[in-house]
Amino acid sequence: MKPSIALIGPGKVGCAVSRRLFQAGYPFRAVISRAQSRAEEACRFIGCAESLASQELSSFAGADILLLAVPDDQIQSLAQKLQQQQKLSARQALLHFSGLHGAELMRTAGSEAQLLSLHPLLPFASRELAVQNLAGCPCAIEGDRTALPLATQLVNAIDGRPFAIASDKKALYHASACIASNYLVTLLDTARELLQECGIPEGKALSLLLPLLQATLDNTVKLGPEAGLTGPLVRGDSGTVEKHLRSLQEAAPNSLPLYRLLGEKTVQLAKRSGRLELVKAEQFSRLLRDE
Repeated sequence: MKPSIALIGPGKVGCAVSRRLFQAGYPFRAVISRAQSRAEEACRFIGCAESLASQELSSFAGADILLLAVPDDQIQSLAQKLQQQQKLSARQALLHFSGLHGAELMRTAGSEAQLLSLHPLLPFASRELAVQNLAGCPCAIEGDRTALPLATQLVNAIDGRPFAIASDKKALYHASACIASNYLVTLLDTARELLQECGIPEGKALSLLLPLLQATLDNTVKLGPEAGLTGPLVRGDSGTVEKHLRSLQEAAPNSLPLYRLLGEKTVQLAKRSGRLELVKAEQFSRLLRDE
């Protein structure tokens, strides 16, 4: 018999993961939300009975695994409330989905519950898409050493790929995810703005960039960052970079600091690839620092 589950906080992450777990045969004891209607709708999405919907935290009683799918700043207080309402046994587990915080955040004096965190390395813009994308998704697991096999079991149940992360590295791990996902969106938005400065309509600018983005991602995945890097910096084309800087200064000065910062990081990558000579790299660094 698979362990039973109570979901607290039926947002995008909680609903997507719960649906996959329910489809994998995990029984649900409760789906808890501050709004009854939201809890009922979540039950319909997950596939479990609407009678499991509740506004009462006490509804989790008897569940083996408590999924705390709430915002980061609510995890600690919610865990405390749950453990004040009922003494949790060593057979029960508290699990949160934060990529930033460790599971230790949920520990309270006297509780014997196992503590875990599970973070799918995936953007949750839509719970419907997330349900599909969880298949094959890398998932960071962290927490009590004796409970990690349970976390691995849950990730395998949603068809994800578990990997362990040290508790004291969670913030660094989360920063990496933000750079790869959130900041990529910001970079695309900046590139779109520059195309608009060229007279290309806003609605068309992004579609023009997407094939370039997809090919770049494919090259990087297949070849690695060092071999996948292209462009004027790795080619040693200082004349092109000079023109970029002048053009940005004239037409989009707000984007100039970003170009300089990313340019310096790219010079380091180009050097590491072995395709950019040291003398040229130093020239680029001076140019990008405006020396």
